Amino acid sequence: MATAPRHRRRPAGILAAGLLGVAALAGCSSEVAGTASPVASVSSPVPAPTTANPGAPEDLSAGLLPAEAFGPGTEVTPVTGEQLLAQQGQLGGGLGELADLTVTPPECAPAVEGVQPRLDDVTGLAAQTAQTGSTAVAEVLVAGPSVAGSLDDLDRSLADCPRATITAPQIGTATVTFTPLEVPDLGDGSAARTMTLSLTAPDGSPLTVPVQLGMALDGDRLVSLTVTDPAGGGSEDPAALGRLLQQAHDHQHTALD
Repeated sequence: MATAPRHRRRPAGILAAGLLGVAALAGCSSEVAGTASPVASVSSPVPAPTTANPGAPEDLSAGLLPAEAFGPGTEVTPVTGEQLLAQQGQLGGGLGELADLTVTPPECAPAVEGVQPRLDDVTGLAAQTAQTGSTAVAEVLVAGPSVAGSLDDLDRSLADCPRATITAPQIGTATVTFTPLEVPDLGDGSAARTMTLSLTAPDGSPLTVPVQLGMALDGDRLVSLTVTDPAGGGSEDPAALGRLLQQAHDHQHTALD
């Protein structure tokens, strides 16, 4: 797949959600990643373009996975396109809460920020969160000329910067480590990584939370899945993301084409 030109990246909203979940386990925050928040608690679908709002992206919510795909007992919450764009792609935590986030070495910032889809030049958009116990899945479906670059960003994260240090007031200092995660070859390209967040709790005990990241490209559309379980201790099935990503890719392809 050809390498797409670079565009200005968005702040690491998905990363912020994961960090807030880690902070909650460490006793530093009252929020847990995936729990309903000002972004995830909204219940209306992505707004369709109207004469009053002609610039709104196309509603792609028909391409999102149905609730049953996430398993029994799952609470699925739609996220509006307006909220998603306003929060620059976050699902599960306000970016302002991690506004002082820094990445060391600085050259690793693009890899860290590239864990979420680009929202530049968006022509279509839909998103939802799915909560099953302590496991949260964020699904974003986006269309536009920059979506191929999102896949490239994720694919480069492991090669460019397998390990980085991040600092934010709520969590102190944490280490981010990217490791390979196998997913099926899908559509016009697919990639996945496990992003492991490691830090020390106030009582001195170590905390480790893996965040699984997967993306699949289908023409000018990209589906992105982020799975995190702050209480799971790394017990996630490595193959589960691949199966869910394939379902997400196939469902949007059938529903929207």
